[in-house]
Amino acid sequence: MRLRKLLNYGIFVLVLVIGFCFTTIARGYDIPPPTGQIAIAQQTSDLMFNTLFAALTQEFDETTADNVEQGKQSISLIFNDQNKDMRLVGTVSPLRQNDRPRDNFEVQANALALAGQAYTSVQQVDNKWYYRRSIPLSNFRAECALCHVNFPVGPTSDWVGALMLRVPIKK
Repeated sequence: MRLRKLLNYGIFVLVLVIGFCFTTIARGYDIPPPTGQIAIAQQTSDLMFNTLFAALTQEFDETTADNVEQGKQSISLIFNDQNKDMRLVGTVSPLRQNDRPRDNFEVQANALALAGQAYTSVQQVDNKWYYRRSIPLSNFRAECALCHVNFPVGPTSDWVGALMLRVPIKK
């Protein structure tokens, strides 16, 4: 009798362990990435930000009252709607409806950006992990008012939206 109880208990524990292993394997995508991989994604995000900011600054340097439409189109091509990894987001009369926040991260990040605060998060999107980051943007150049006619001529300290970056995290 005692041996049978012990055997049943052993089988029960074995079933639990096997079930846990299968559950972990099946749901392995839910396990957050290790901190080292997050750090690499963060460094990639820093490089990406520097590149994009340089491109934006160059665009501002070249945009004049005579070529505003070309400047708008150029920025729209850089931040095109097919690229989900970098977006200009705002709620202060953005140029297009699709420049508004699209998900909970962007809603929260934009709200913080309008107060001048950056925001980061590691999130799973469609079974893939991402390092997500927002950088608040202000009306920091006179050229902003050329495209955003509702902005006062700058530079001003008005926070107007955010640059959203998303970097995939390799496991």
